[in-house]
Amino acid sequence: MLWLALYFPQLPLEVFTRGRQQAGAMAIVEPAGGRDQVSRCNGAARACGIRPGMALPAALALHAELVPYPRDRDRELQALHELALWAYQFSPRITFEPSLLLLEVGASQRLFGGLAPLLQTVQREAMQVGYSLQHALAPTPTAAGLLARQCPGRRVSDRGELDAVIRPLPLAGLTRDRDVRNLARHIGCETIGELLDLPRPELTRRTGPALSLLLDRLLGMAPDPRPEWQPPRHFGQTIELLGEICHTTALVFPARRLMVALCGFLRGHGGGAQRLQWQLSHADLPPTSFGLGLLDPSRDPDHMLEVFRERIERVSLPAPVRAITLQVDDWLSFEERSDGLFNRADDSDRALLERLSNRLGGQHVRGLRCLADHRPERAWCLCTPDESGAAPSSSRHAAGQPPWLLAQPRPLPVLDDVPQYGGALRLEDLPQRIEAGWWDGFDITRDYFIAHSRAGERLWVFRDRRAGGWYLHGLFV
Repeated sequence: MLWLALYFPQLPLEVFTRGRQQAGAMAIVEPAGGRDQVSRCNGAARACGIRPGMALPAALALHAELVPYPRDRDRELQALHELALWAYQFSPRITFEPSLLLLEVGASQRLFGGLAPLLQTVQREAMQVGYSLQHALAPTPTAAGLLARQCPGRRVSDRGELDAVIRPLPLAGLTRDRDVRNLARHIGCETIGELLDLPRPELTRRTGPALSLLLDRLLGMAPDPRPEWQPPRHFGQTIELLGEICHTTALVFPARRLMVALCGFLRGHGGGAQRLQWQLSHADLPPTSFGLGLLDPSRDPDHMLEVFRERIERVSLPAPVRAITLQVDDWLSFEERSDGLFNRADDSDRALLERLSNRLGGQHVRGLRCLADHRPERAWCLCTPDESGAAPSSSRHAAGQPPWLLAQPRPLPVLDDVPQYGGALRLEDLPQRIEAGWWDGFDITRDYFIAHSRAGERLWVFRDRRAGGWYLHGLFV
């Protein structure tokens, strides 16, 4: 087995900052020694001279506009579960440690074309989701987590190499047990290698069996069972914004981060989403909700973002937005389509239909579907753009019928048995006779002609053989 450890060193801070592309000076504050102390800070705070370990009053003295946040471990745990939704595309086996995800990727390398492309995808998408990470690979989960914290980027694939790699690492990175750390310091052990050189029976007698078992699991000499995370069937995530947003275009940035996480979840399940539900939260008003529809199931964040841009421009905000939520309750199986020579025009047409539907509203964009009926009024119907199923026998173009029909046939004046339309019409020979509808009450008996007017127009006219009279029914364009 090969374990990939993803360590998020700035997770306590990034759970607050991932909703905005740019943020002012911010810091995470934790109590230490009876006073509040900066544990993490962003780049804007570092530019002002603020560093981890600095007392909060001293940090505020350097920059009065520093925004301190108390550490929220529940929020960090929730963020890890949300990250697991995204990371599920890389491995079905995921387990947790504080600020760290462990993924078994031994069987995933082939799916991504090797270890290097897999790691490139992980690093790129983690930044798009809004988190910075350090990674490492090792044959045991304990070793992978240790290396991700202490030696970012280290790759160890063979257990025989593991002993030499972990020996120089500090003991403090292996365990947080204060008694074990104090004992090791008293006997002069600073590194894991010095601890491994001690007689194991004496070490077990002094520290108990837990430390010896931890060392064996580190080296792969003992089983390391861990509870595996089970993904939910539905996707739902919320990003709380640093400040209130009044313009809908500013919501595109946090929306993209949610869509990248969604697409990772969908790839892990082998599915695609066709309907996305968005919710914009306000301070004192009910949330603004709207749906985002796609013609086909998709798991491409760039495509989803393009459609989202079209839709969000039509949303009217009753109040500033404080949080944005994406939820997908139903997802469908997904089949990858290659970009071949003969499907590019069709893809561009479908993309146009999606943009029109989300900009104008789905109820305002309709397609035409042919029906198996010879009567022109009954040979078509309105449908959603993705519906199909035209009957070949009812194709008007194949039968010499015009593409443009009037809503209702228009009566034409008749002079000397010749229909008039800006003058006498010249009829082509061999009319098309249509007799149908006796079974549903819309019975017609007509002779249709292609007619030419004096202005050069080509018209589609018919004579009602039962009631008499001439009518204009269509135009050739």
